[in-house]
Amino acid sequence: MTNNLNAGVLSAVERFIRWFEHFGETSYDHQSYYASRLGGKAKRLYYKNSTLGKLAVAPMVLSEALLPATRSLFYKKQRLPIADAHYAMGYAFLHQLTRDETYYKRAVHFLEILEKTRCPSYEHYGWGYPFDWETKGGTLKQQTPLITTTPYAYEAFLQVYQIDQNQRWLKILKSIAEHAYRDVIDFEISEDARASAYFPGDPVGGVVNASAYRAFLLMSAAQLFSEDDYRQAAAKNINFIIKSQRPNGSWPYHANDPRDFIDHFHTCFVL
Repeated sequence: MTNNLNAGVLSAVERFIRWFEHFGETSYDHQSYYASRLGGKAKRLYYKNSTLGKLAVAPMVLSEALLPATRSLFYKKQRLPIADAHYAMGYAFLHQLTRDETYYKRAVHFLEILEKTRCPSYEHYGWGYPFDWETKGGTLKQQTPLITTTPYAYEAFLQVYQIDQNQRWLKILKSIAEHAYRDVIDFEISEDARASAYFPGDPVGGVVNASAYRAFLLMSAAQLFSEDDYRQAAAKNINFIIKSQRPNGSWPYHANDPRDFIDHFHTCFVL
């Protein structure tokens, strides 16, 4: 049964690859609505005035659910770093499974894309959105590195480095770790707990899954580079996460903010 399952999974992956190679590396998604000037204004209004904002974003929400092809009317196809990182990891996994050099080359292709699409205004490697992103706290300009995006690129470079031991990837991994450690500050919650910022210059921090992403990245880098400073910073982020857990086992989105909603995928990020 295991062999049949493995064969079935591999067949499904191969079908996906054929579709993906035909479809292309850029696409539309729900962010396409809000990446546009019109969508950004509607989302900004939603944060400022809930009643009027709901009227503004309602057509976009409905069209996404009922006529998703209308995304093309709002914004161009995009290349997102999270997607490129996942493509790299997917092909790297396939190379490790099959030893097919073609998959390794595809993984390297997406790492090279990530090299080109890093946020250019920062010394160290980091990645964010390729469009202005409206948030409750204001507008985050495109190419602002986000701690919820950068760790995926870190994972991709790490996985390929473990395959080929290329020092080029190792240097980038070190730069990513330095970005997470030095550019993404944290905030003291208690003597042994600190909450991560979401991006360089974030004035408040406190988003729980942001601390989880930073903790993962720094703890991994602590092992890779034998850097105890990374480990200590990660441990304090982890302590913040533990302190933020609700008695029923769940985590809120934000520890000290009205945005204390709970959902399955942010809890998954934390885990």
